[in-house]
Amino acid sequence: MGAAYEELGPRARAKRDQILSGARSVFLRDGFAAASTDAIAAEAKVSKRTLYVYYPSKEDLFVDVLRKLTIENPQTRALESMEGMSPENREELRRDLLELAQKIVTTMMQPDYLALLRTTIADIHRFPQLAGLFRATVPERAMSSFAVFIERTRKRGVIGEDADGETAARMFIGPLLTYAVLDGLFVAGGPPRRPAPERIEEIVDIYVKAIT
Repeated sequence: MGAAYEELGPRARAKRDQILSGARSVFLRDGFAAASTDAIAAEAKVSKRTLYVYYPSKEDLFVDVLRKLTIENPQTRALESMEGMSPENREELRRDLLELAQKIVTTMMQPDYLALLRTTIADIHRFPQLAGLFRATVPERAMSSFAVFIERTRKRGVIGEDADGETAARMFIGPLLTYAVLDGLFVAGGPPRRPAPERIEEIVDIYVKAIT
């Protein structure tokens, strides 16, 4: 997929962001299946040759659009926050998990993310590889990072010895995901209905009680 974003110079980063912005608009409008490289290049105001320099395939471009909307979203930086969390006690664990839960909900309830998810689900029957791309880009990476966080916290003696990383990740993300699905993905004709802050606190409190 070419050089990593961090390895690019300022002009190359700006050009890649320009392409991503155009691709995001086209994927949201047309879905993955109907989106053409011609349409993406036109929307991004670049040549197809330039497009292919940065993204050799439409799949590569789709993955980066997903990544920018979710785990690398500059407004939430949920994954980056998780990797920097090292709670020393139960109260710090609660504080870190509450911050993380709020960032996850904010990320999942983005109208553009939900719209892209709808088009992805609609296109999976024609492009089965989309399912694998989505899993590897968002949920699997997020749960893997959370499992590492749980293991790190367990070794510090903050949570119980029997806490399994993958199970703990599913237990934490699962309740938050219900809001994205039921109050976001399945809401038609209106904006996503974000849960009240106290609901997120209740989920975190129940979770902390279960693993400590």
